[in-house]
Amino acid sequence: MISLSQLRVFVAVAETGGVRTAARRIGRTPSAVSMALKQLEDETGGVLFEGERKARLTRFGQFVYDEARSLLAHGDRVTRSISAFSNNGAGNIDAALLPSLAVVFLPETMHRIISERPTLGINIRDLDSRGIQEAVSREVIEVGIASYYAISAVTSAVTYEALFSEPLNIVCRADDPLCGLARPLAWQDVAERIFIGNNSYDPLIMPEFQSGATVQKLHVPSTTSLLALVQAGVGLTILPTLSRFHGSDNLRFLPIADRNAKRTVYLLTNSERVLSPAAQLFAQTIKAVIAERGPDYGLSAAIGP
Repeated sequence: MISLSQLRVFVAVAETGGVRTAARRIGRTPSAVSMALKQLEDETGGVLFEGERKARLTRFGQFVYDEARSLLAHGDRVTRSISAFSNNGAGNIDAALLPSLAVVFLPETMHRIISERPTLGINIRDLDSRGIQEAVSREVIEVGIASYYAISAVTSAVTYEALFSEPLNIVCRADDPLCGLARPLAWQDVAERIFIGNNSYDPLIMPEFQSGATVQKLHVPSTTSLLALVQAGVGLTILPTLSRFHGSDNLRFLPIADRNAKRTVYLLTNSERVLSPAAQLFAQTIKAVIAERGPDYGLSAAIGP
């Protein structure tokens, strides 16, 4: 039977590139590490590394590595949650949300939770939508706040509760000629302009954008890096309204005339698990904060995925 100990050894070797380095990292002897790898290969019936130096994973080894990391992360979360529950009666909050949402809604959410349950352990990550869906699906986190990212292999284990919709904007420098149009932009206005893609929107919902009215030269998932490139004049990008709070005085978020140019944000949970009391508190609190403050930011109610 495959053990968590074997998987931890294997992950250490895969990440350090060798048996001796991994042995130092996890406090085991090289011979014990080699034996654990041999046992894991015997249990799985596959070869994990190419060659004797353990420096490169086989295709099977890469699959095992990805699954092992997910399982170990889930195990660590469960261990923390059990320990926290024994101490505070609610467990830990393990959640993730998009950076644009964290800037606007997380501070008030944390103020309310901490005032109500000051002993809770809180672990919050900021990830893109794909990363959040994967983390919820693999039970690395209990709650995510993200837009929908169409990956059937991941999303089958995820339940979506629509929270709100918000417009997408074209983001450019303050000195860009687009700023002088003083109206919502049509796709023809940005034809042949270089766009920097990101994970904040789905081009499929905007056929004209997808059809080649623009030229996407880059793809940058980090909002901070993305805005730095726009400010440097590398190109334009598309971001939701809330992302303007990441911006600077040198950038402009311009409205788009296309009514399909919007994103819907959801609360994500694992459909096969019941939320811990701490996760339920987080979900209820951030939903209340969004409902109260959303209209101030031009957000509208959303219905279904």
